[in-house]
Amino acid sequence: MTDPRPKKTIRSSIRRFGKDRSGVSAIEFVLIFPILVALLAGTVDFGQALMVSRKMNQIVSTLGDMIAQKSAWTTSEANAIITGTTTIILPFSTTNLKIKLAVVDVASDLSTKVNWGLAYQDTKPAANSASPVTVPSTIAQSGVQLVTVVASYDLTTPFSTLLQPVTGVSTYHYSKTYIMRPRVKDTITLD
Repeated sequence: MTDPRPKKTIRSSIRRFGKDRSGVSAIEFVLIFPILVALLAGTVDFGQALMVSRKMNQIVSTLGDMIAQKSAWTTSEANAIITGTTTIILPFSTTNLKIKLAVVDVASDLSTKVNWGLAYQDTKPAANSASPVTVPSTIAQSGVQLVTVVASYDLTTPFSTLLQPVTGVSTYHYSKTYIMRPRVKDTITLD
């Protein structure tokens, strides 16, 4: 004759195992953890990308606005302003920041050419060369100079390589432009 107690023990063990939920949380956490890490990485990456985009807009608009406020600049004054505007990108590195400032002449046919230019970590626009910014004919006025600013920046975030399969890029590239009319006179000179 067989002992009925082992069958009861097996059945009760199976019932206890089916009711035991102590490991379910750990298994759920292991399954959800990679998704949480990916969301955190995406949030950090997206936040830094938005911050740099905003800072780049501030750089070009601040530089253009400041240069437009006087009718005559010395090279050292204008270079100091350019260098000062680079601090807007902080806490990000200025290593990848490039800026071109050009004051362009507008001809009677509304074509534009550089009168004078300066640059930060880039080649300065040469006099009589084409404007570094395409000037819309709606804002061009014959005989009135325009201040143009072009800035570019390459950002590599801590997670950009990790997110490359999703985003398709490992470095984010920003390029911003700005055009401003002189505020005091129709021309701005550089001494």
